[in-house]
Amino acid sequence: MNRIVMTAMTFAIMATACSDKSNSSSDSKKTTSEKMTTVSAETEEITESAETTETVPQEIDSDDSVQKTKKTSSSELFSDRDLNPDYSNPTAKISLTGNSAEVNGNGVSVNGSTVTIKDEGIYLINGTLDDGQIIVDADKNKVQLVLDNATVNCSNSSAIYVASAKKTFITLADGSKNYVSDGSAYEFDDSAENEPDAVIFSKDSLTLNGNGELEVNGNYNDGIRSKDDVVITGGKITVNAVGDAVKGKDYVAVADGDLTLTSGENGINSSNSTDSSMGFVYIEGGNFNITSGGGSSETTKNHADDFSREKRPDMPDDSERPEFPDGFENFSPEDFEPLEMPDEDFQQRNPAYTADLESTADTISTKGIKADAEINIVGGTFSINSADDAVHSNSDVVVSGGKLNIYSGNKGIHADLKIDINGGVVSVDNSYEGFEASVININNGTVEVNASDDGFNASDGETVQAGMGIYSDDLSVNITGGTVFINADGDGLDSNGNINISGGTVIVNGPENSGNGALDSNGEIIVNGGVLLAAGMSGMAEYPSETSSRNCVSATFDNTYSGGTLITLSDDSGKEIISFSPQKNFDNIVISSPDIKKGVTYTFYTGGSSSSEESYGLYANGGYNNDGTEFVSFTAESRVSLVGKQSVMGGGFGGGNRDGIPEPPKDENGMPEIPDRDGKDFRHNQ
Repeated sequence: MNRIVMTAMTFAIMATACSDKSNSSSDSKKTTSEKMTTVSAETEEITESAETTETVPQEIDSDDSVQKTKKTSSSELFSDRDLNPDYSNPTAKISLTGNSAEVNGNGVSVNGSTVTIKDEGIYLINGTLDDGQIIVDADKNKVQLVLDNATVNCSNSSAIYVASAKKTFITLADGSKNYVSDGSAYEFDDSAENEPDAVIFSKDSLTLNGNGELEVNGNYNDGIRSKDDVVITGGKITVNAVGDAVKGKDYVAVADGDLTLTSGENGINSSNSTDSSMGFVYIEGGNFNITSGGGSSETTKNHADDFSREKRPDMPDDSERPEFPDGFENFSPEDFEPLEMPDEDFQQRNPAYTADLESTADTISTKGIKADAEINIVGGTFSINSADDAVHSNSDVVVSGGKLNIYSGNKGIHADLKIDINGGVVSVDNSYEGFEASVININNGTVEVNASDDGFNASDGETVQAGMGIYSDDLSVNITGGTVFINADGDGLDSNGNINISGGTVIVNGPENSGNGALDSNGEIIVNGGVLLAAGMSGMAEYPSETSSRNCVSATFDNTYSGGTLITLSDDSGKEIISFSPQKNFDNIVISSPDIKKGVTYTFYTGGSSSSEESYGLYANGGYNNDGTEFVSFTAESRVSLVGKQSVMGGGFGGGNRDGIPEPPKDENGMPEIPDRDGKDFRHNQ
């Protein structure tokens, strides 16, 4: 349908949407399938912003010099008018009077409780609409709505609906408190295409700025949504929404503001499937308190201490097992046709059993910050409590500054392609997995991860990782600087490719079971710089490869020590090299340090104390009180010194095994074969 005709028809519908209750629809909030239909229709629409070129210049003037571009920066996303709103010369003043409005000025029409703005200008709004609507239908003009202690409630549509404009600014007047809300059911006809669907809904660019306060209560779907871009540069904004709190199509960009977002679905979401350069999130400042999907306590993710990445379902009890007919008792399972899917009761008790079979169309997204394209965080303070991933990109996540505190029911940060941490502080206080991406790069800053499964997981999400996994040189964990602290119940650093450490300080508290390792690489663990401390259990312990340029030691102790036990490594002159107290039970520790020199004899001490300052369990040198118990001395004669009895898994499959430990038999892919009871590799039976 012609876009102009569509806009006109939609406006005609909305002009009486909140003032006439006699035609109230019995429709309740949209179902998930209806939402997916709406999204599908939206992504098929070809708009001006859906260009295929790298840079899409908009019309530039003195108050709005913005360009949409794949590689974002502050100057490209925030205009002078975005950052410095001026409303000293309003075009009209609109006083809301309960069931109508009074206007002093031009460009405004009032029809019952519907206020429509048709011309470019600045509109100062105060008062209350008990059940009404503000509509912007200004063609390609710029409109600034200044909310100055304004309240707008609409029971069956958007409280503020931008049907047509070049750009709309919603400015929160200094010192003002403003409130907008909708009802749980909207009225539509076939021409409306189930739009609008948010308390504040715009078909074009939308900016929120100013120094006042705004509370948004979305009872139908989203809180704030634009089918173009959403820009926020100020204000104290509180959103409670059953859908997404803030959603943009081309992008969501935030320069400043104080945002408290509580959503049934995503906190911040940018989605554009028609233009791969769009659908990004850029944040350079502000305070964010985001709770999505009820928070991390709503997760169904569980860690299992075995080779699998997900918790295996409980086996059916005898009442659920098939009975063998007489005479078939000695047949093996291979002689029978595959069993049908267990009944619904069984599936509900074991959600992991069918998790991979569920269609994404039937899954509600409950992520903290989500984007189709890149998420770029330059600054800001974040507290994110999400049922699913806290930060999720279908492309890259780049963090260059700011402070993130994350409680996630799934991944702390997930990127389909790459995670780059170039600065700032990222604290994942709770997660199933801390970081997950094909490539994880830590170049600077501080990263703290607590995970019930893997701390870092370099995985493409496509290659089947049965058993020990399959190597891919496209996957890697790369640490060149900064501080990395990991506390994981699964693998600490896990890569289905290589692990490369060339700088920084890396401290890993690995699992207290032997089904996982503090370090886990399907390729090589290469340490060419920095300091590495990895403590865990020895059953799956791995250590750096001989191809590393930095010397290391892997020590397996005769006893399992409790968390908090000090381990000290000193050289033959008594100089303290490392004093470290892991947080959890351990019997293996891997140390790589520039102070481990070839030909020098070193001694391990267990227990004792240190008077030095401690950070993440690592004590500054010089404070060891020489009150521990000597465990063993060794001389560093190669890149990797092995102390104590090493597991057959040691060194990783890429690093090889040492000290005469035989290599296990390998399959056609060069991977070790792990026999089951019948002498077969169990991985090939899955």
